[in-house]
Amino acid sequence: MTGLTEYLKAKDEKDIITIGVSTDYCMDATIKSGFEKGFRIFVPSYTNSTYDNPYFDKETACRYFNEFMWGTRYAKIITVEQAIRLLRSEISPEDI
Repeated sequence: MTGLTEYLKAKDEKDIITIGVSTDYCMDATIKSGFEKGFRIFVPSYTNSTYDNPYFDKETACRYFNEFMWGTRYAKIITVEQAIRLLRSEISPEDI
């Protein structure tokens, strides 16, 4: 356990923007875990990558998670511009 959940909840954080590598492993686990813990998860479109594996080539894996898995269940897929505006507090998560 890292204590990250407790830290974020103590800071009254409700929203998480995710980007990263290993779309089909680390990113997927992070997004689903955050969702299950009650956070609103935002993923800027295609700000993640991965490697070919025995089941998906990297392009198919990224398309699958971005277009099918996360946005229809666990996260809100947003534009990079929307993510920047969220970080600058120019818009609220409810406005997306």
